[in-house]
Amino acid sequence: MALTYRSAVVFASAHSSAPSTPLFKRQTRLRFDGKAEAPAMAGFRASTASGLSILGGTGKPEVTSRGSTFKVRAESIRLETATTTESKMEEDRVMETQSVRTLAPRPLGVTLRPDGSARAAVWAPNAMTVELETSIEDLRTFTTVPVPQEVLDNLQEWESAPEPEVLSDYQPLETSFALQRVQDGSGNWEVELPAGVLCEGTPYRFALNAEATIFRRDPYARASDYDSKWCYADDGGVEFQWEDWQPRPFDENVIYEMHVGSFTPEGTLEAAVEKLKHIADAGFTAIELMPLAEFSYATERWGYNPRQLLSIHGPYGKPQDLRRFVNEAHILGIGVIVDVVLHHGAVDGNELWDFDGWGGNYFGEGGIYHEGAPDGPWGRNLSHWKHEVREMIKAACSMWLDEYKCDGLRFDSANDLPWDFIPDWTHHLHDTYPGCLLIAEITPENPEGIHRLGFDSLWTHSGYFDIIQQHRALGRGHHGGGDWADGWNLPRLRTAMGLHYGFTWPTQCVKYMTGSHDQVGCQNGGGHYEDLQMIGGQKRYFSDQCGGGRTDGTASAAQRLWYGANVGAAGLPMIMMGTEFMQTGWWNPDNERRLNWDLAVDDIGQRTIASVADVNELRKTYRALRLGWCNILHEDRMNGVLAFERALEGEDRVVVVINAGLNYWQNNEYGVWVSGGVFEQVYCSQDSSYSGSDHWISNHTEQPIQTHDGKLWLNLPPSCVTFFHQVAL
Repeated sequence: MALTYRSAVVFASAHSSAPSTPLFKRQTRLRFDGKAEAPAMAGFRASTASGLSILGGTGKPEVTSRGSTFKVRAESIRLETATTTESKMEEDRVMETQSVRTLAPRPLGVTLRPDGSARAAVWAPNAMTVELETSIEDLRTFTTVPVPQEVLDNLQEWESAPEPEVLSDYQPLETSFALQRVQDGSGNWEVELPAGVLCEGTPYRFALNAEATIFRRDPYARASDYDSKWCYADDGGVEFQWEDWQPRPFDENVIYEMHVGSFTPEGTLEAAVEKLKHIADAGFTAIELMPLAEFSYATERWGYNPRQLLSIHGPYGKPQDLRRFVNEAHILGIGVIVDVVLHHGAVDGNELWDFDGWGGNYFGEGGIYHEGAPDGPWGRNLSHWKHEVREMIKAACSMWLDEYKCDGLRFDSANDLPWDFIPDWTHHLHDTYPGCLLIAEITPENPEGIHRLGFDSLWTHSGYFDIIQQHRALGRGHHGGGDWADGWNLPRLRTAMGLHYGFTWPTQCVKYMTGSHDQVGCQNGGGHYEDLQMIGGQKRYFSDQCGGGRTDGTASAAQRLWYGANVGAAGLPMIMMGTEFMQTGWWNPDNERRLNWDLAVDDIGQRTIASVADVNELRKTYRALRLGWCNILHEDRMNGVLAFERALEGEDRVVVVINAGLNYWQNNEYGVWVSGGVFEQVYCSQDSSYSGSDHWISNHTEQPIQTHDGKLWLNLPPSCVTFFHQVAL
């Protein structure tokens, strides 16, 4: 049996003699039986070992042993074993039963095959020649293989090989392969590569000859070196061991928005894995990751300025890191949704700019990926009118769902995508990946995104602004005046709690009444925004918007109120990371505005997390909160009291009572019309365990609450949301 080993652990160190963290990790175990002789080969030191033959390769190998394994370090290695009939049968059985995923084909980019061969293809219609270059300079390859002890006894000569002083002592392997133009008018170039040229982790790039030789990344690469034109081959995780996972029904999603780069001090996917239990314990069932495709640090670090569409952002980690993140999230019952930016490229560092050397019909047009596209507010748009660009977008969307097993996508600023082409993408994704959740940001929210474009749900911005605007006028003890002279604008609150006009099902709206990254995040140092005058002109975490932040009792009560109302409202609730423990000020990925995990473990943080977890649990308990109709039962404009029911045939009825104002009622003196029935209180955001006041008389009693004359007579604390479950007697 001959095998070119392609499952290496690759270490990279561009400026140091010591290896840094692995780029890719995977171990393959080989079974050795029988005996074979190892001939002397150029580049390798000859050695005879029972059961193992070194047949070829380059670079200086070093073999070290530990127990029944040895490690071979070299730029490339080919192993051959002589196998007995029994071992061959065993190997065939193992191969037949091994779980290897079949992924979607890659028409462009690099495709690694199980036999070690590969195919490379690129769209470069204006290039005169195209070559693929590989280099293992500044890389170390470690191969771990279990070997019988008698083999190890013959490895003393290799084990004594000296440690090189610097990485340059290893002879770099630099090879180029000419691609041939496909003779179909497509502008594609392709080449078939023999086994051993490209394997997982091998760096490669394209050299295009236009007016001069230019080096380019592979637009379809899954991983890239942030500071150069080198990419890294990736097999799509065909052998990654995924846990069994069935995507949740849409209605079960309670979404936690996360920015990987500022979620932990390390800012990596690997570090974020360690915090997944925090998210699960708080009752969230889905994570929406802000963009993961490589983006430019020079203009902004939120991720909405992509340098290319399919390569994971290197500072966050490698493809295997994302696979592990998703897998571990699934183990905890959490789905993963990825934010994709598909309308424009980065202002700086755009790897698609003038890709094949042709700049376009005029200076600054951007070449084949941007030709004929307008400048947008964040960068030059992509040439969506081109089939090749649309297919790249489709491939990028498919990649997150196919190779990383993500559960859905959120399309950023879908207003700026060509609506004529969106249905092709959404229908393809729904047909290919049944159960995937496709969310769009369309501002203002337009139900045509559901009915015409094929999205499953839309971000709903308006509820946040309606709530903040009214709370600033009335909920902080101000007299109001002007628009608020007659009290709260309950029609706006009614719309925020129910379905917006044109939407037909609760899962079609993603609601974030305490803010998303757009409202919480600030990129101008906390400064003023003229277009946000209606909410005070600032972007802040919710408790800061409502007053003095987490230490202000009124402000913290308001946050608990409106997140609870969000969970009770029709729609999929979402929260921005840090809100669950009342992060202060504003969010930004810089060191001063990253998540402060110390706040998650102090008394305020712990009590706030408990309030979030408890109200999230209600959605799991009562199906009516997920899918039921929202019917308004009671309106009191002057006092800011609103009550509504979530009702679903055959399911328990839940009544939600909001007291948005600062007035309060004790001794069961406030009546809310509910038409009759017997109820029990199941949640109150002003409970003392959440830092509410000990002085309020709770509606939580040993006996269910009887209605009188169709009304539920209650104690209502200020700035509070209370949930009541109708008891079946």
